[in-house]
Amino acid sequence: MTADSPDQSPPSVPSFSDVLNLLLRAQARAHPNRPGEFIEPTNTEIADAINAKHGTGTITNEHIRRLRNGQVKSPSVQMASVLAGFFQLPLDVFNATGSETSRKVMEEVQRFVDARRQSESSEPPTVAVLARTTRRLSPRGQARVVQYAERLRELEAMENETGPA
Repeated sequence: MTADSPDQSPPSVPSFSDVLNLLLRAQARAHPNRPGEFIEPTNTEIADAINAKHGTGTITNEHIRRLRNGQVKSPSVQMASVLAGFFQLPLDVFNATGSETSRKVMEEVQRFVDARRQSESSEPPTVAVLARTTRRLSPRGQARVVQYAERLRELEAMENETGPA
């Protein structure tokens, strides 16, 4: 086998849109009504947040759409810097030949997205809803949910011991 053989080709370099979309998947929040589904920030939400920080007109939702779908392959350094700031990451994460540190950051982001997808899909939908709802409660409310669940488990155990009624 030669060094030029297809089996030894270097790993593909992610495009700007690949990196941007991965970062947005990592920022997705759980859908309140559909367990296991996540909602990525919309182009408008991203533009509004950036414009609130950097001034109106810094970026439009249309420009973000074009960046996400690859119509804009190489944005200006200033625009890439603004987007990196939105994610609170160094500009280097968007550099195709970025540093070892930026590659490690992106690998970790990918692992996070993959792990979240795997853990959510293995959880029954009702458990996901219960967990998400419980997270929104006060610490006292969360303690009460635990007590209720424990009592329900005990009740089910007693029902199983006595058999069907």
